[in-house]
Amino acid sequence: MKKRKGVSFSGRSHFHVDFMKLFYVASFLFITIFFILPYLVQISTYFHEKGHQQALDKFHVPNAYRLNLLETIPAFFNPGVSKLGVTTFDTTAYNKLDSYQKAEVNLAGIVSDLRFLFLIGAYFAVFNVFTYYMIRRNQEDNLLWFLGLNWVLFMWLLALIQITIANITYSQGDIYHLLRAVALS
Repeated sequence: MKKRKGVSFSGRSHFHVDFMKLFYVASFLFITIFFILPYLVQISTYFHEKGHQQALDKFHVPNAYRLNLLETIPAFFNPGVSKLGVTTFDTTAYNKLDSYQKAEVNLAGIVSDLRFLFLIGAYFAVFNVFTYYMIRRNQEDNLLWFLGLNWVLFMWLLALIQITIANITYSQGDIYHLLRAVALS
């Protein structure tokens, strides 16, 4: 049997096989960036706001947080800071708190963000070292699932770093509100 140029033994062309590989990778990237990443950021936003709520509850300041999972994807791509959720609270009761209590309320969200950053970093440190040694021991491991998980968590890590830095430096972030509240008291 004579082999034709550009056709594999199974009858599929190399172009088709390469196109399918490219399609799978592009589909994975599209799904992770446009569907999975917004919900991961929504999870970290929820815990960020939960940190504020717990500190406000500790000082008996009425508060609320409204989560809308249907608007997560469009809100993720909207540059507005409050689109993924903001804790609302009684400002009169908040203004009665002393500077230490206000600092605890405002920094609670950033502490939550730092916990997520630490956990994702610990995952990368431990699991990637473990996988490296598994690869050295077994030369035949299929690492697509591992690379996919690393990609998703790395994108989440980058988003969390950006969000945390913005929360510290942005004029509507927690630190700005803390400094303004302390200056006004």
